[in-house]
Amino acid sequence: MQLNRFLVCTLIIFISTSITFCAKDKALYKEGSYKGSGQGHHGKIKVKVVTDKYKIKDIVITDQQEMPGLSDIVYEKIPKRVIDANSADVNVVSGASFTSKGLLEAIKEALSKAKLNTKS
Repeated sequence: MQLNRFLVCTLIIFISTSITFCAKDKALYKEGSYKGSGQGHHGKIKVKVVTDKYKIKDIVITDQQEMPGLSDIVYEKIPKRVIDANSADVNVVSGASFTSKGLLEAIKEALSKAKLNTKS
């Protein structure tokens, strides 16, 4: 009886593992380059976001009017955080929340154009 239970459990684990590893990653984005803009502390922040089917590949700030120095850290950290998380749901940079929020708004607008409709 215990042998049968052991064999059934082993078989279930084997099948579950096989299905998990054989499943393809689900596409999240349309491949391409998408533009977005958001309101920073001193004006519009414009970005270009590059995606493939599965990941955010690059984020380029194409135009901005924020103060040099303070905004530099935002433009360095936020894109890296978004790319690493593969999502725009990341924390703002402390001390530069308006610029951070404006940049994230621009990135989210671009990603909204790139996202696939996953309601299938």
